[in-house]
Amino acid sequence: MRTMRPQFLIVVLALLFSGTAEPGKAEPGQAEPQDLPGWGAARWGMTAAELEAALGAAAQPLPGRWLYGGAYAELSVPEANVGGLVFTAYLQMDEASDRLRQVLLERRRVGATPAAFERLVESLEAAYGEPSQVCAQAKSGGVPLDYHMIWRFPTTTVHAKFLDFSTTAAFSRDPQAGFDPRRAERDVRRNIRRFFPRRILLRFHDAREGDLDRGCS
Repeated sequence: MRTMRPQFLIVVLALLFSGTAEPGKAEPGQAEPQDLPGWGAARWGMTAAELEAALGAAAQPLPGRWLYGGAYAELSVPEANVGGLVFTAYLQMDEASDRLRQVLLERRRVGATPAAFERLVESLEAAYGEPSQVCAQAKSGGVPLDYHMIWRFPTTTVHAKFLDFSTTAAFSRDPQAGFDPRRAERDVRRNIRRFFPRRILLRFHDAREGDLDRGCS
């Protein structure tokens, strides 16, 4: 568990350089929570109206209905703060019942760095203790680097995931560099940021929803 995290950083850094509520930090001596009733003021099974009442102005309508395979989101929290990191939180409703079953928080691209994930994990561990399950998948071929940590409570299951599809093979030339025949071309190239689709995902879901708890898959 905790001993795997340095290995995670070594793997991530080697790959990268080779070619509405923040969880409260536990006070010293404070017991870890025995359960999580939901996400912030949101509770599993709430309707959209109940979520808007519970979350207030933090809940904002999305431009249409976003589909997630058996679920949908019409509300989001655009600036959900977890461990000092800003995520977009999507309130995912069950298609059959129109009630909350999961909250998906997402942080993309330049904000989704190994250092940011470490900061998130430290915050989650401070709030919830050691994770129930940890696993890592090294990046190979078209398969991304995937680091996944899970905290399980009677009412809520929490998943933290770092995904890295990035490549160092796509470059553009620095337009400010000018032309200098004495300067190696590699010194004026830079990575194209849109080719770095990294994501940090944080999911809170109803622990009774077994299809949402895929373990480390």
